[in-house]
Amino acid sequence: MRSLIRFLHEYSRPGAVPLTTHETTYGRADRRLPATLYRPAGKAVLPGWVVLHGLTATGRSHPSLVRFARSVAAAGNVVMVPEIPEWRNLRVAPAVTHETIRAAVRELHDRSDTDPDRIGLFGFSFGATQALIAAADPHVQGLIAGIAAWGGYADLHRLFVFGMSGQHELDGREWKLDHDPYGAWVMAGNYLTGIPGHENDGAVATALHELALEAGRVRAYAWESVYDPYKVMLRSRLEPGQRELFDLLAPPSDRPPRDVERLRGLAHELADAALRVDPLLDPSPFLDAVGVRIVFAHGRDDRLVPFSETVRLSRAVPAEFRVSCSITSLFDHSGRRNRQLRPGGVVIEGARFVHVLHRILHLI
Repeated sequence: MRSLIRFLHEYSRPGAVPLTTHETTYGRADRRLPATLYRPAGKAVLPGWVVLHGLTATGRSHPSLVRFARSVAAAGNVVMVPEIPEWRNLRVAPAVTHETIRAAVRELHDRSDTDPDRIGLFGFSFGATQALIAAADPHVQGLIAGIAAWGGYADLHRLFVFGMSGQHELDGREWKLDHDPYGAWVMAGNYLTGIPGHENDGAVATALHELALEAGRVRAYAWESVYDPYKVMLRSRLEPGQRELFDLLAPPSDRPPRDVERLRGLAHELADAALRVDPLLDPSPFLDAVGVRIVFAHGRDDRLVPFSETVRLSRAVPAEFRVSCSITSLFDHSGRRNRQLRPGGVVIEGARFVHVLHRILHLI
């Protein structure tokens, strides 16, 4: 309980707990890449967490990630946040990702101020699924005691359909949200030219990739009107025949696309292209080989990855390693629109959120 109190104290009042922050590096193949290390003041040997950022241009310096990492450190841990340059450039690069995760875990495991028997791996969003895939590797699995997977995906087709249409389903029940278009921009920026018939649409893919990078720099939600002038500029650089496709994926903020069926079809084509190029984006062959304890969590109103994907992930891993799977209305890695909880709901959701944190902090 003390570790949870310290986490909440630091999270609610950043800077309240004395911490040290150290810029360091870790080795991946023949490169040294930057990382940030957080730990409580003092010289004690502590449990360690490798925390993975998602696909974001701000990388390990994202304010929400820094706040979270500091709070985990305040709870009595050494926390390492490795820079993943491909993810900062919004390139998914799963083969390199797995090498990165192995290198970062090994670096933290070998530190003299970290307990090698108590190393955890925490992944947000895309990083959550990649953490699970990496942990199927015996070389990684032998170095970690647990995984916290927050906001991951289980099925690329379902993820892309949601990213294009806001539609998702689970056990026969369907939901529709005003989805965050950032996901579609990243997807198309990576894989649009892999779709048969779209090989010559590299300029559209580049424009969408630049739009996603701009969203990372501005740090306003991708549905906001602040991006409309930038969309106009990017659109003007395209050939007339390419502008309709750009408009479908990046329309003005006040005119969302209406052709949902076309978007769903494009989402499936895009997922097929992605899996041809990067088969390691599919976690399904790896999940039954993850042999460490896992806490799953997801935001109910997440607009980038639907919560149903984390439920599917939790069902796919061996039951003996599934510690818990929690869906909370208090944390969404893409924010909420106009959702308000009643006072009683705040109490219930607050208790659920605290319970999830408690399980994560006591996982290793």
